[in-house]
Amino acid sequence: MPGNRLCPRLIEHLAAHAFLELRFRPAYSFDDMFGCMTAFAPLIRSAVLAGAMIAGLVSVYADTISLQPAADTTLIEIAPGNNMGGAIHFNAGTTGNGNRNRALMFFDLSSAIPAGATITGAELSLDIVRQPEGTHPNSIFSLRRVLQSWNEGLRVPDESSPGQGSLAIAGEATWNDRFAAGTAWSVPGGLADTDFSSTLSSSAFVGGVGEQVLFSSSDTLIADIQFWLDHSEANFGWMFKTESESVGKTARSFASRESGFGPTLTITFTAVPEPSAISLATLCLICAALVARRRS
Repeated sequence: MPGNRLCPRLIEHLAAHAFLELRFRPAYSFDDMFGCMTAFAPLIRSAVLAGAMIAGLVSVYADTISLQPAADTTLIEIAPGNNMGGAIHFNAGTTGNGNRNRALMFFDLSSAIPAGATITGAELSLDIVRQPEGTHPNSIFSLRRVLQSWNEGLRVPDESSPGQGSLAIAGEATWNDRFAAGTAWSVPGGLADTDFSSTLSSSAFVGGVGEQVLFSSSDTLIADIQFWLDHSEANFGWMFKTESESVGKTARSFASRESGFGPTLTITFTAVPEPSAISLATLCLICAALVARRRS
């Protein structure tokens, strides 16, 4: 609101005025300063409180944002040199012939959330768009923090094999490589505790086409996002996989970011107060106290 925007300018004006009053008068002795600080202790305490209140009006706020992935792709065991980062869906789970799919998702937090913010809530939703024919067991899927960098890629699958992508070009993620023709995963598909965390960040039930998958807010999910916000250099996103990889036909296709209605990460956060506003308000009132004492 307009009053909030005026507070910092008012503080700056008053502080500058107090500084000029002091600048062109004789210097204070230590005794003068100490006496003033003692005499005006209640005023100084009020200054700190006032500064905090003003900073709260200007800077402290809670907000909720929704983000789409900046990158998402599939690691395909049956086609270990292929990529499908440009497809309108990605796959995760085990196919009827026993081959595994693992998905990767990355969200760019630093461009959407102010540095120093505190994350207070987070949930991730996905839409199921394809499933195996016939019987297709439901299963629990998990999110695990990825520990190594990777590149989404731009390949799209052939219509006759929508789950197998296309041959990757250099630098694209595949089952074998984080960056094709350059850097491999520790083992094909990734190795726990080296390429991705062995600790679940969250888990959710995955049913059938038309249903939504929801990873509800939890301490571990919040901790991942807070860590990434504070350490953006270590943000490599999540691996998304079924916890029943030994069970066939748990594979599902999920709408990707290219579809326009891909995964949605909803984050609630509180921005921290800016210390400059508190410091200015406190300095202003202390200076005013010194000027008042000098004049008396």
